[in-house]
Amino acid sequence: MKKIFNSILFMSFLLGLTACGGQTDSLTTSKTSADSLLSSSASSGEVANINDGKTRIALLISGDLGDMSFFDSANAGMLKFKKDHPECDVNVIEMGGSDTSKWESTLTQTANEAYDLIICGTTDMREPLQRLVKKSKYADRRFIIFDTEIKDNAASSYPTVHSMMFRQCEGGYLAGALTALVSQEKAAKNTAFIGGAKNDIINDFGYGFMQGVKAVNTSKGSHVLSYNSYIGDFTNSPKGKSTADSFYSSGVEILFAAASQAGLGCIDSAKNNNKFIVGVDSDQYSYYKDSDPEKAGKIVTSVLKRVDLALYESCEKFINNTLTYGDLEILGVKEGKIGLADNENYQKTISQADRTYLADLQQKIASGSLTVTSGLRRYTSTDALNALYDEMDPTKQ
Repeated sequence: MKKIFNSILFMSFLLGLTACGGQTDSLTTSKTSADSLLSSSASSGEVANINDGKTRIALLISGDLGDMSFFDSANAGMLKFKKDHPECDVNVIEMGGSDTSKWESTLTQTANEAYDLIICGTTDMREPLQRLVKKSKYADRRFIIFDTEIKDNAASSYPTVHSMMFRQCEGGYLAGALTALVSQEKAAKNTAFIGGAKNDIINDFGYGFMQGVKAVNTSKGSHVLSYNSYIGDFTNSPKGKSTADSFYSSGVEILFAAASQAGLGCIDSAKNNNKFIVGVDSDQYSYYKDSDPEKAGKIVTSVLKRVDLALYESCEKFINNTLTYGDLEILGVKEGKIGLADNENYQKTISQADRTYLADLQQKIASGSLTVTSGLRRYTSTDALNALYDEMDPTKQ
């Protein structure tokens, strides 16, 4: 348990590199870089020679930095890797979230340049990457796709791609347990889960969350229920705010939002309503503790999804020739890639008894004595997921 919590503390160092975009400019290209790339010589279709003795790595962001969450975590991992390995050229390319039609062409032009390793993430990049790596002219390039498998149950069919997925259901479970405990102590009947787009990954967070709430009800003899709502995307912060506002006004004291940039609106709502929220992916308290201490104080903890560590470690394996391909790596609490941010606000806001309870749950998950059922489609049907949502929904009792 101590090892798990110690690994989480590493985030504070990485966050110092990325907060408010501070030191990212030396590594990260601007949003217009995707356009620049498309107009470069690489767009001619010629494939550059990578056998020049130089190691080059590119991370393609299928969205925008500044979410203080998922993509910023990925960027932090690459910043840390570049700092520790100045002999490598590392470039992060923001492809932007407004025009997804450029994503595949940007991937192609990046592959045409002299990058030895190209990293991309999310299910939106699966099919473009599938099409790319089937072309023999890219056979000498290596690829990582994170937060998804290159193709469901078919990683072995793509021998130049390393796939990484996360057990975000385990983080959702811990968040659900935490919000149920806090709700019980504050005599609140309900908590809430707010997702971004209704996709496989966010469903996994939500399914784990409902299991965590239900488990606390069983062990504590409580009857906390949970609303659920999806914003529809990961960018609409105003909708995130209005969704959280509606839950807080109905009596919710604490909720969990897994919605990237849209979730920042939920954090605004928590501040405005003087309620609590659980952040996601990065330690979101640390982003605000200096610039907006009042807002930071409402983020009792965050579910850490250590994309930063996963990418950092994979890049180190790549340069050491130990990274494997044609396979799927699944990372969770046991591997130190999922957990709760054990920061000063968590220790101040959450009682010792509750922190001990949650640490025990985390240890049980790590040891395998407690299994959280995944909400991913490959493991749980949509009907089963919706059935648990309905079982916990106070409007459907």
